[in-house]
Amino acid sequence: MSFFAKTKRPLVVPLSLTAVALLATAGCSAQPAAGGDATAVESVTIVSGQSAQNGELLQSIFDGYNESSDAAKVELQMSADSDVETAQKVLVDIAAGAGPDAVRVTNATYQTLIDAGAAQPATACFAGDAELQKDLRADLIEGITVDGEIYQVPWYVTPNALFYNAELFAKAGLDPEAPPTTMAEFHEAAQSIAATGTAGGTAYFGNDYNFQTYVASLGDRAFDPASGELQLDGKAATAAFELFAEMAADGSSPVYGNFFAEANEAFAGGKLGMMITSASGYPALAAQGNTSIRMAPVPAMPGGEQIAASSTNGFVITTKDADRQAAVCDALLSVLTPEAVTETVSATATIPLRESVVEDDAFLAPVYEKNPDWIKVREQQTFPWASLPGGANAEYTGAFLDAQTLVLRGEGKPAEVTAELQKTTTALLNAN
Repeated sequence: MSFFAKTKRPLVVPLSLTAVALLATAGCSAQPAAGGDATAVESVTIVSGQSAQNGELLQSIFDGYNESSDAAKVELQMSADSDVETAQKVLVDIAAGAGPDAVRVTNATYQTLIDAGAAQPATACFAGDAELQKDLRADLIEGITVDGEIYQVPWYVTPNALFYNAELFAKAGLDPEAPPTTMAEFHEAAQSIAATGTAGGTAYFGNDYNFQTYVASLGDRAFDPASGELQLDGKAATAAFELFAEMAADGSSPVYGNFFAEANEAFAGGKLGMMITSASGYPALAAQGNTSIRMAPVPAMPGGEQIAASSTNGFVITTKDADRQAAVCDALLSVLTPEAVTETVSATATIPLRESVVEDDAFLAPVYEKNPDWIKVREQQTFPWASLPGGANAEYTGAFLDAQTLVLRGEGKPAEVTAELQKTTTALLNAN
């Protein structure tokens, strides 16, 4: 009997078994833009889930575009759906002939939309702006390039980061100016904070984002998209699960039933001392006016290096109409103006996509002067958070959460759970 049969979680409908199959039946395939006429289009529809994650900021940017431009107006349709749920619905709508012109994506769904043939190449969007091409960070653009094509107009890149409460640090006798740089120090700090009666810290996450960071810290990759190799049962993966288990067992890490809702609320409310999460979560975590929130690079695993997974948040063009592609390109490039990049980074503490704005006094220089912690987070070594191809990623995410839950609850030994996860995920890749 599989370990994972012991846990209960919401059903995740595999994309490859529903919408992707419909797209194949409908003959959907990626088609490059053919030099359409944007002036022939009155409006474009852009769909975005994750409304709670910087949805107001996105609306503000597109409102500004609509007010200042005579081009096609943006009709932004937002929902609270996750990125996976949003992709699922968009793929079904495309198959039914009622898809949007573009959809907001993260690394968790980007490859899925490409594999389904729904994502249209966006490389041509950048062709007419030599200054923008030169200014965009090459390493970040490389992370969203697939087989020589860019299928996404990026909005921001969010790295993993350590968030900590300086007030709770001081209360526990810790130095707020010297946050943990290793996970051993993180564990010790969590124990000290927990001893004061406040929840210590969370190293785990609501998906495998943190897990991939820890595996990379020790020199492995949980999944290598280039080779298709999985390393879910190696020493690095097992060490990450052992860390989760040890912290949960000694009470230095709370175990939440709904991580994203409960952990974020606890930290924002000053009831959790530390959490490792996406830097773009800063607005939500700071929303309650907690002035004690600080940020730092992700601590290294024992014997490893400091490195962080990063996820690109951007937009995939889904319309195949050349005129609409041209119009939606114009609209999406509004998120990459120096002003928009400055507004985005100021609100989200993410990595700026344009290099020229970083030290410019008219743009981000004053922001970084006010928030020096953000510089260290921006400059930490990163790698792209990897997702499995096609519908395998949704099923893998569920299997990973099952495995993590077993370890956190002390219901499975890390080495046995990671071995089962490797076996389960290998079967998913083979069936995809």
